[in-house]
Amino acid sequence: MTLRRHLAILYVTSTAVLFLVAALAAGISYRRGLISQADKRLMSAADEVSELLEGGGRLRLDLLRPRLDAFSDEAGGLYLDIYDAARNTLYSSDPGLPRPPQTALQAAVPRKRVQFRTYSVPGGAELRTAALFLPAVSGGTWLELSLPLQSPLNSLPGFTVFNIALFSLALLALMSWAGWGIAGRALAPIERIAAVAETVSGGALNERIPSLPGEGELGRLIDVLNGMLASIEAYSVKMRQFASNVSHQLRTPITIMRGETEVLLLGKPGEGEMKKVLESNLAELETMTVVIEDILSYSRMEGDKAAAPRPEDLSVLITRIAKKAAVLAGPKSQKIETDTRKVYALIQPGKLEQALLNIIDNAVKNIPAGGTITLRTAEAGGKAVITVEDNGPGVRSEDLPRLFERGYSSSGSGLGLGLARALVESFSGKIEVSSAPGRGLTVRISLPPAPAAKL
Repeated sequence: MTLRRHLAILYVTSTAVLFLVAALAAGISYRRGLISQADKRLMSAADEVSELLEGGGRLRLDLLRPRLDAFSDEAGGLYLDIYDAARNTLYSSDPGLPRPPQTALQAAVPRKRVQFRTYSVPGGAELRTAALFLPAVSGGTWLELSLPLQSPLNSLPGFTVFNIALFSLALLALMSWAGWGIAGRALAPIERIAAVAETVSGGALNERIPSLPGEGELGRLIDVLNGMLASIEAYSVKMRQFASNVSHQLRTPITIMRGETEVLLLGKPGEGEMKKVLESNLAELETMTVVIEDILSYSRMEGDKAAAPRPEDLSVLITRIAKKAAVLAGPKSQKIETDTRKVYALIQPGKLEQALLNIIDNAVKNIPAGGTITLRTAEAGGKAVITVEDNGPGVRSEDLPRLFERGYSSSGSGLGLGLARALVESFSGKIEVSSAPGRGLTVRISLPPAPAAKL
């Protein structure tokens, strides 16, 4: 069953139940009102007849009959019956009309002034009766007054069971049609969401769901889904660019290796020439290894649920990293210098160390042999700051914004600085670069501060 049909059935069923409950409540209330009005009228009539009969102490129907007939005529629809102590009929205002059963008098309790009851009579009508016993009249006289419970609806033309059933069916059909339309209108945004989802599944990531301002939860859901689609599109674009850049990074060394190997196979190379080709291939393999390792680092970082940052002394961390950096700088006789002071920050030490080593490795590859890389710690603007400076050739201003793009590189794998920024930002840090041709490159990392008292 479709959701629209389910909602329509739910709407019709709930509305029908509500109508039924309301009709039952109204019917019960209306019936109680009719009985209350009938009881008041019967009580008033009973008092009037009782005074008339008790006036002389002995019942003289030959004298009272004209007055009783006049009372019945004036009562308008109220039936009067008088019985002696043996339940024999002494007077009846209209003998041809329906009457309650004779057991009604037997059920009356003499000790009570008036006994009210409701009886069903042939023809589907109902009678409301008031029975009372007058012990002072002729040794005991029973008085019974009856009043039909008539609803004003019964007098309406066409008010029959068939017409009521026909009207109910027409009302049910109208409710079903309205429920189907209301359900369709309510589900229209969901249909649009499904249509856009199918389009996106086909590859059209630029599709968006038409927004519904002021539609409450559904409008908010659409806004959230559109935001998610925008993020997916942006991520897809970034991944395509990343894949293209990485493919380029891997294609170059593969092309070199293939070309040199084909040349080697076409001739009869000597031992020296073969050694040069193998050394060249080994260098290209190392380049590809760096690219693959950086890709794996990205994958691990984006899939890892890291622990919460903790307070650390950056001077201790920098001292430890400087020793490892010296190993990276050794082959080119480069110097690793430090200028540190005690500065505490909220960090994830493992991630920050990996980020700094990537930055230092990038510097080692881009500055000449004998160059210097300086690591500093400081406090500035309410932040804990680490700077990595080199005295290399620097970077052109137009290239600075692209240094952290995945795959962009002037040397190396092109992933190191992008990975460094992702690592730093994962624990609320910020990384910036500044440079000018011939003046080296400076990488500045700003971190959330942590007072020493928290250690």
